[in-house]
Formats: sequence, C-alpha cells, structure tokens
Amino acid sequence: MTRAPDLSGLSDRIRALVLAVVAHEADAATTDELADAAEELASVMEAAAAEPSPDDPGTRLHPITGSANAFAAPLVDEQVFGGEGAPGGEGASGGTVAASGTFTVTHEGPPGCVHGGAIAAGFEHVVERAETLAGLEPGPRTVTIHYRRPTLLGIPLRFEADPPAPDTYGSAAGSATGPATGMPTGAVSVSARLVQDGEVTCEARAVRVPGTGNPSDGNPSNGSG
Repeated sequence: MTRAPDLSGLSDRIRALVLAVVAHEADAATTDELADAAEELASVMEAAAAEPSPDDPGTRLHPITGSANAFAAPLVDEQVFGGEGAPGGEGASGGTVAASGTFTVTHEGPPGCVHGGAIAAGFEHVVERAETLAGLEPGPRTVTIHYRRPTLLGIPLRFEADPPAPDTYGSAAGSATGPATGMPTGAVSVSARLVQDGEVTCEARAVRVPGTGNPSDGNPSNGSG
C-alpha cells in the first residue's frame, strides 16, 4: 500500500496564504499579479489531486483536528486526564479529554472574536471523544452552549469535556422525562468548557439517550464528530 504523503507542511503554508489574503491591502496591479500566481499554483495542485484512499481513516482531513486540512485550526487532541489507566486518577467511565489550539481570522465572527460555529464544532469534537472513551456508540445528542464572554482570536485556548454521567440535571424522580431537558430518564450528559487565558469563556452540556443511533437497535447513527 502506498503511504500517504505528509501534507501538514503544505497545509500550514496554505493557511498562511489565507491569512495573507484576509490582510491583503496591495494595489490593484499587484493584486492581479497575485491572483494569476495563485491560479497557476492551483492548476499544479489540481493536476496532482486524487481521491482519498479508502484505507485512510480520515483523521488527516478532519475539519477540526486535521493537520492536512487547511481550513482546520487545527486543534490538537491532548492526553486523557483521569479515568482508568490514564494519568490523574482512576474511574470506570473514562476521563477528561481535551483539545487545544489557536483560532485565527479565518474563524472570525464578531470583530476580533472566534465565530460561534467554530466554537460549537470544537465542543462537538471533545464531547464525542468523551463519549467514545466511555464506550458509547455514535448517536444523536442535544448540545446547549452558554457563551459567557468573548473568545478571542490569536490567543491559545483549550476545550475540555468530562466523562459522561447520569443526567440528573434533566431527570425528575418518578417521571418519564426531566423538566429541564425533556430527555427520558436514563439519559447521560457530558459537561464541557472552553478555557482561554485561564478563564472559562463558554460552557456546554450535551445530553443523549444511550442506545440511540446504535446499529443494533435499528436507529441511524447521527454522531457528528
């Protein structure tokens, strides 16, 4: 099997080009010259393009962490803290997972701030990692995000997600559903947070019912990570 080339260096340079385009203030003639050079480069790259290999797990092109995806930040998955067999403690349901990185103007929402869609995607990623570590099958979930303060561009940040736990917040004793979430009792939730410069800028809570999306129960798999 042919080994896939390392595209991380090329992707880093493409990211730099995108940032240069966003900050571009040259005159019209220089802009036209740069556009012609970009078109020539694009033609060379398109000629070398190929369909992804079926043996490639897709991690290189992941929209959040893919080192070969020029539109990813990319976030870098960190080791698991706590949980059975992991640093920081013991437990039966996994441990805290994290992903860190720095967003740039390519992910800008309000001026100087990270777009909410990029933040939501980061939360989806760490939540799914936490669920997978705990042995949950991919499946639909409801994610609620509280934006406590602006998350700034150009400053390192870290997404963290705790292990799945019984959804006591949304469950009511003796009732079929919890008043806060409307989810059936037996649901599990994952608490997550976004930390930047030592402060929590956003918090998220994902709720799901174990078994939904499990191929054995006939429901589709709707995990989004």
